[in-house]
Amino acid sequence: MSIIVDDKVYFIERQENGAYWLDATFSLSDLGGTVPGFGDRYALTIHKSGTAIAEVVGRYFLRHIDEEAGSEWYAWFIVVQEVDLKEQHDLVRIFSTVYNEDIRGNLAKQALAKKAEAEQQGLAYWRSQQKERDKHRPLYQLDAREERVLRFMIAHADRLTVDLIPQAGEKTMGALAKVGVVRPGGKDHRGMREWSVTDEGRAEVQRIDTWTNWQF
Repeated sequence: MSIIVDDKVYFIERQENGAYWLDATFSLSDLGGTVPGFGDRYALTIHKSGTAIAEVVGRYFLRHIDEEAGSEWYAWFIVVQEVDLKEQHDLVRIFSTVYNEDIRGNLAKQALAKKAEAEQQGLAYWRSQQKERDKHRPLYQLDAREERVLRFMIAHADRLTVDLIPQAGEKTMGALAKVGVVRPGGKDHRGMREWSVTDEGRAEVQRIDTWTNWQF
């Protein structure tokens, strides 16, 4: 049978009518490795709203056996009940003073530090992504017409002459051939020059797409 030793302490509050409800759960590390005992008090303050103080009136170390699952569960349950103290007002005033002078300021500083860290991490991430994106930067600075012609030729490998390729002309084909994304071939039966896309031409289109659609 497997044994589960819970590292949490469960706080149950007892109401005036005798009912119970689970008020809070803390890890043992949150409590410094200790389990509150009888007479210990549990104070709740809600900033600018209200306060309550409860006292430990029960302390249970639970052993729960689940034969069907083949396991035993061990956990601490602390029962607290609200108390009304004459000195409660002064205690809450001190609690609030410590919070306002020490904790609240530190929380604000921590929030600013976390924000700055997140922004720095975001900037570092953006820079790393930009560095990766730069590996796919297009090499040949094709203009819009040249890119359209190259894409058409890749999609229609049977269209080999400028009269069959929209917006193509000898000047455009010459510019593409100069950077090595297309190559000239022989002439067809009409005496017109045939052109084909090179591996570098396909690679350039892939670079353009990756660069343009990069997700940061």
